[in-house]
Amino acid sequence: MVNAVDSRRGTTLARGLSAHGLKLILAAFLGLCLVYNVSLPIFEAPDEGSHFYYAHYLATERRFPDLRQMLDESNPERQPFHEITQPALYYLLVALIITPFDRSNVADIQRLNPDWFDSRLNEPTPGKKDYSRVRGQYFHTSAEHFPYQGAVWAVRAGRLLSSALGAATLVLIFLIARALAGEAQHGFALLATALAAFNPKFVHISSIVSNDIAITFAATAACAWMTYLARRTSKLWQFFVLGAIVGVAVLFKLQGLFLSVPALLSVFVLPPRQGVRGWVSRSCMLLVGFLAASGWWLLHNWVNYGHPLAWEQVQQANKALQRKSLLSPLEVVQTLPLWFTSYWGNLGIELHYDGWVNGVLFALLGVAVVGCVVALARRAPVSLNGRGIALLVIWQVVLLLSFGWWLSRYVGTENSRLIMPGIAGVTALTALGWFTLLPKPALGIALSGLIALAVAAPFVTIRPAYAVPELHSKTTLIETYNLPRGERYTTFDGVIELIHAEVGARRIRPGEALSVTLFWGALRPIPERSYAVVLEAVGIDERVLADEWYIPFGGRFSTRHWQPGQYFRDEYTLPIPHDAPDGPVRIQVSLQLLHVDGVGRASIDGATVRAFRIDQVKVWSGRQSSKPDRSLARFGEMLQLTTLETLPKGLAFEWYVLKAPPKNYTLFVHFLDASGNLVGQRDAPPFDGNYPTSLWDSGETIRETWVLDVPHEAVQVRLGWYEPTSGERLPAYQPNGQAWQDSVALLTLP
Repeated sequence: MVNAVDSRRGTTLARGLSAHGLKLILAAFLGLCLVYNVSLPIFEAPDEGSHFYYAHYLATERRFPDLRQMLDESNPERQPFHEITQPALYYLLVALIITPFDRSNVADIQRLNPDWFDSRLNEPTPGKKDYSRVRGQYFHTSAEHFPYQGAVWAVRAGRLLSSALGAATLVLIFLIARALAGEAQHGFALLATALAAFNPKFVHISSIVSNDIAITFAATAACAWMTYLARRTSKLWQFFVLGAIVGVAVLFKLQGLFLSVPALLSVFVLPPRQGVRGWVSRSCMLLVGFLAASGWWLLHNWVNYGHPLAWEQVQQANKALQRKSLLSPLEVVQTLPLWFTSYWGNLGIELHYDGWVNGVLFALLGVAVVGCVVALARRAPVSLNGRGIALLVIWQVVLLLSFGWWLSRYVGTENSRLIMPGIAGVTALTALGWFTLLPKPALGIALSGLIALAVAAPFVTIRPAYAVPELHSKTTLIETYNLPRGERYTTFDGVIELIHAEVGARRIRPGEALSVTLFWGALRPIPERSYAVVLEAVGIDERVLADEWYIPFGGRFSTRHWQPGQYFRDEYTLPIPHDAPDGPVRIQVSLQLLHVDGVGRASIDGATVRAFRIDQVKVWSGRQSSKPDRSLARFGEMLQLTTLETLPKGLAFEWYVLKAPPKNYTLFVHFLDASGNLVGQRDAPPFDGNYPTSLWDSGETIRETWVLDVPHEAVQVRLGWYEPTSGERLPAYQPNGQAWQDSVALLTLP
């Protein structure tokens, strides 16, 4: 009797701990959702603008859209919001939430950013977490600054509805885990719930306007009900409920149709008393429940579009995303790394973590997989309901196969938000793997790390991706960064002023990226003009080795937003090709006016060229030449003249660099006749300044040709090097080491 009382007390205590733990998890989760909600600019989640437009349309028009009219490319009022082909339930719920809000400024806050769709700009950037050259699919206005204005409140409120669905999903995950392991294993249920609650990706989809969280909620509800059915004798009405849940899932997203596979299999999990007749009855009740929930929507589509899913309209809406050729199964498998990294990351559009973060999460996932294998091989520390786990695994497999099918046909869908509806099975199996292999201290560290990542993501990953630069007056910027002062700075098109530019290094290896820093601002407003920053590396032969286009400040500060008198520091990286030859390159910057027909590079006031020369740098792989045996003269301990050749139209020099010169020197050549009289001369830096001696390296052989008319009476030359500012010459030595007078080599013309 005492043992029974103690057992009941223990069970009651476990339930109490579970309830308190679940409440803490939900509170922390909803707090994170609020932070994510306000951190991510509106519509900067995948398709969020289109999702919100659908709900706004329903709230405004109070009727379903005519898909034929909305998708008709010849219709001048056609809207580029393809999500209108989605089932309506989630959008009806959002419409109810946003109806009280003033949404008169929707058109102003829902303006697409044309820069984002420019293929020259929206390309991968090596070494960046955010792989786009343009950050932001939409223009963002002061309406998004708190206190929000008009429809911005509606978007934030719609996001809160998603947070509520996310919290409800967590409760269902908790119930699933407890149904799988029993009420005594409250720690297992809380861990499985926490793995979802503090998954940054799950928090993200619970903080945006998107039906991804709605289908995740409905699928998790179906999984919870199937897990319940797998534990005890089932009644017919319970299959009606399961069918209705699947029907609701379809009303959230067509992806819910795939739930019919595990739902139908659940009919056969426990044998009915009536045998085959019982299975048939269950199947019929499943179908009746499904039609009771979703039949009205299927009938609506059938009557209006000739298909219960309006499939032709769905395909038409997604036509722009269709691949030109299907991915092969192997090519789909090759996208698997993105499946994993986007299961906990990619919190917006191309917002990725640093590689080491994904590495740690991959390792923890590996621990979970190994732990599950070990649990199957021997008695697991948590005894799970095998039938329930089987249904969850079947659902996950069906989900993955359908995702692979979709991914093989449509571009830009390598994102695991589309398989998040299977999160209940993933967290349950991950919790099982961790429980099996990790001791309690390690388990606590792993979970704490996940919580820390979820907390840090808005501040380390999301906010910086959309941050604007620190703005200064011109005077303050010059003083802050100790920039050189000039009366006249470089001005592009009379509106953008560049007051300083510099490179991060004078030498760079092929395959590396050169850092370039620009300091500039606006002289006048540029509200309707978007300029791309064009950085180029031009070889000594005028061949362009690298040519990259950017939107200022990492794609986050279009010139449309620049205001007069506001200046800032702007950093770029210019990748140098792996096959770039050794030698000097000119780094230059120009501005390209975008989205205006027939307009090219911006003019530079007072100049005939349209590119500003920033600096001369050197591509140098480190390859050295062997020291030549021949020497005509040596200058200081740095330069050795190995060849002097007379050409029909000039002179050719070949120099071997003994030691890298620390300064830029100028070469002078005096032509002498047979009597020693001066008959001609020339002073010039190497390659007319395009390859200064400060870029020459030890062990390098340099050949230069001077194009000039050598006086016909010249028989000798006097040559040497001097530093142009001071006029100081480098000492000149004969091959035997004896110094030449006046630091000038005297050589006979060949």
